[in-house]
Amino acid sequence: MYESYFGLKEAPFSIAPNPHYLYMSKQHNEALAHLIYGVEREGGFILLTGEVGTGKTTTCRCFLEQVPENVDVAFILNPKLDSEQLLETICDELSIGYIGDSLSIKDYTDYINQRLLRSHSKGRHTVIIIDEAQNLSPTVLEQLRLLTNLETHEKKLLQIILLGQPELQDIFLKPELRQLSQRVTARFHLDALTKEEIAPYVYHRLAVAGCAFPEMLFPEKAIQKLYSISKGIPRVINLVCDRSLLGAYAENKKSVENSLLQKAAKEVLGKSLVLHKDEKAAFFKSMAVSNNWIAILGLCIACLTLGIVLSAFFLKGVTTHQIIDATQTPVDLSKESLVDVPVDLPPASLISSGAQLITNVIGDDNIGKSVKVSARKNAEKGVAASAGVDLDFDDLLAKGGLSKQLSYVSLMKLWGVQYRPEQDGFACKHAKANGVTCLSKIGSVGVVAHLGLPAILTLFDGDGGKHFVVARSVTNESVQLIVNDADVEMSISELHKHWRGHFAVLWKKPPQYVTPLKPGTIGPMTKWLGKQLDIYEGVKHPSLGRSYYDDALVQRVKAFQKQVGEHADGIAGVNTLILLSSYTEKNIPSFSVDKETM
Repeated sequence: MYESYFGLKEAPFSIAPNPHYLYMSKQHNEALAHLIYGVEREGGFILLTGEVGTGKTTTCRCFLEQVPENVDVAFILNPKLDSEQLLETICDELSIGYIGDSLSIKDYTDYINQRLLRSHSKGRHTVIIIDEAQNLSPTVLEQLRLLTNLETHEKKLLQIILLGQPELQDIFLKPELRQLSQRVTARFHLDALTKEEIAPYVYHRLAVAGCAFPEMLFPEKAIQKLYSISKGIPRVINLVCDRSLLGAYAENKKSVENSLLQKAAKEVLGKSLVLHKDEKAAFFKSMAVSNNWIAILGLCIACLTLGIVLSAFFLKGVTTHQIIDATQTPVDLSKESLVDVPVDLPPASLISSGAQLITNVIGDDNIGKSVKVSARKNAEKGVAASAGVDLDFDDLLAKGGLSKQLSYVSLMKLWGVQYRPEQDGFACKHAKANGVTCLSKIGSVGVVAHLGLPAILTLFDGDGGKHFVVARSVTNESVQLIVNDADVEMSISELHKHWRGHFAVLWKKPPQYVTPLKPGTIGPMTKWLGKQLDIYEGVKHPSLGRSYYDDALVQRVKAFQKQVGEHADGIAGVNTLILLSSYTEKNIPSFSVDKETM
């Protein structure tokens, strides 16, 4: 209902276990790794437990998308079965044919065993996944244990994954199931999201649904309120966010406020979630109406007593505090505190190719140089730019066309994208619809040159007003800018009088990229990364890699990072992906560096 209003392609907070919306928090990534590791071990049980709504089923669905091609999977959603019904369901899920109206448990077991042996002979492996496994009876669990006895001399023929609530762990602690407990090869428990993970979780789902500005839709205060309501349970977050978006749509608002979140929480979770001010007032009013004067009098006496005690304690504390303060050494406030801010210097590769760039940025002797208009002719408008004409910053402002929207017009033109602000709306949303993504950063000219992409620089005038230009190349002394389709050269020293390091670029974000890829990550992005490295390394037939970010892939990423001047930490973040795409993707405009003058 509200999707088109917020520019979304689909509802972002559905409670359906869609693996594409799975936010890979640290613990969800570990849970997925446990599932994959357990399957690779071949045999026994894997336990994945967690509170209701923490993402067990969604994680499992993500796992199903990544199982090897030689694995057959039976997924059982209704575990409230007896032993015979369970075996029959396994046969149905694995397409095992059985004949007879009154088959025994032994008959079903024989059919399953024959199928497992045939699959093993063909190099295939079989996995049974049971959701809501805390509902399995001890008798059925024992039957499952007996199924894992099906084996050859080399390995077990069956792997069983049990998903369930925390009480599943207690079931495995029962003495009569100690044999079953010893068959467990991997265990993992999913907890709620931490407070720091709420914002990435919400913004991830919004981004997957096509939202260009998730932070505007759910501001920081709303995120904090959302954590206090949901306590980090993903399903509760989804329910409250979905209803709050519906409320914002109904009230014609473009962002979710705390009042909307609170109202949505009451609607989906019940009014007893929090005792609010209006409810407190109603509580006292109900006491008065009920003529319960004794309770009211007792409450008043208790409050009065507490007030007297706190007042005495407070007065004593103030006196002591004043005495202590009087003995302290005065603080010298004449000097400002210095805050260490890390300087974002360009990498070694850039310094080696043009070592004088940083020297000139920091200490340029040519301070007197000002803005010069390029001498090349603008054939489209028939206007010739005057060569050697000195311009100061005020003259540049007088040229006009320094708005943010017009700068995006120029930047997207370099990418081959036509942008008409009055028709196409938000620049970044339009860019995303055309295959490129906005990225805002802070750095130096060296950082912009290192990324190798044309950038929009934010310039400030003397009154703090913002003005925007597109930078497309750099030399030893100046940066070439685009203003009204004309090239303007500004000296680096003049640029740094008005530029505080804020810039924005467009880049081709890889499909399904959400957060930097770290060693051990499991997901489809690692497949893309492997193929792009194949292209970069000149592999004759590039192919998608594995879903697991293993040591071999980490070493390849580190080698690439060393070659392009990135910190070789093996983490495939935005900078690494931008530089990799510049070597492997076509039609990407570049920020050129004139090395001959540097």
